[in-house]
Amino acid sequence: MSDTPGGAVLSYAWVDGAVVARDEARVSIDDFAVRYGAACFETMLARGGRVFRLAAHLDRLEDGLRGMGVEVPDRAILERAVDETLAANALTAPDVGASVRLTVTAGSGHVPALSAASGPSVIVTADPLPPPSVPPRLRVAGTRIDARRPLRGAKTSHFLPYLLARAQARAAGADDAVLLNHDGAIVEAATANLFVLRDGTLHTPALDDGPLPGGTRAALIEVARSLDVAVVERTLGLGDLAQAEAILLTSSIAGIVCAASLMAVVPEAPSHLDWAARDPAPPVLARLIEAYESLVGDERQP
Repeated sequence: MSDTPGGAVLSYAWVDGAVVARDEARVSIDDFAVRYGAACFETMLARGGRVFRLAAHLDRLEDGLRGMGVEVPDRAILERAVDETLAANALTAPDVGASVRLTVTAGSGHVPALSAASGPSVIVTADPLPPPSVPPRLRVAGTRIDARRPLRGAKTSHFLPYLLARAQARAAGADDAVLLNHDGAIVEAATANLFVLRDGTLHTPALDDGPLPGGTRAALIEVARSLDVAVVERTLGLGDLAQAEAILLTSSIAGIVCAASLMAVVPEAPSHLDWAARDPAPPVLARLIEAYESLVGDERQP
């Protein structure tokens, strides 16, 4: 990133092989991402110019593209695109963190058939990490997630249900939404995976219930087990939230965040579901967060 003569910050994006000023980046109006939301993306954490678990992000991206029948760009090109975008935005210094978004579209075409699209676009943006967020207030939203949706293991641009759920939560005075599937089971938050801490054990929704298999979710499970903290992946209901000692949200950019409170706005909620975080927090939370941050630091080393 650089300052323009007027004092505005100029940022850069990588679009189809070239670094361009972000406000000049363009994709075709006939791109399937624009016409039908047919694209996959990854939001990734970078520190010191290195993305945490880049290979895992690219694996998930490529799986999603293959599921759409899209020609997968060469991995070396994607890695170079990420590196060049971070460098162009001056986000490679050892003490600098960044949020990187990599999007690959299905390509362009005039016929509503994936087989008719060609020329997938590759788009990368990078921004400084936002300030740490305050513990979020959660609301259980009325928007439901289809646990059996196509490509449920991929991050696709069909993101409207999550945007609607977050809008519902914010209209009710909360910061983020917790979503259920059509069976009434907990799925995830609007932009994060969800964990419940109870009796020294972490519980998180099973993948069969519809959550995205998030990279930070996997990392937290890994560090928890390294600390001999039990992790159970199972179907969770609203009653599990009511009995939580702590509710954790995990995402690439925010890391591990402890929720401040939760309320329900759906008929299935028990009348007593008006949850608030304990003060002081269970000591195991600090150990988990410290171990996760250590893992991120260790794995970004050359």
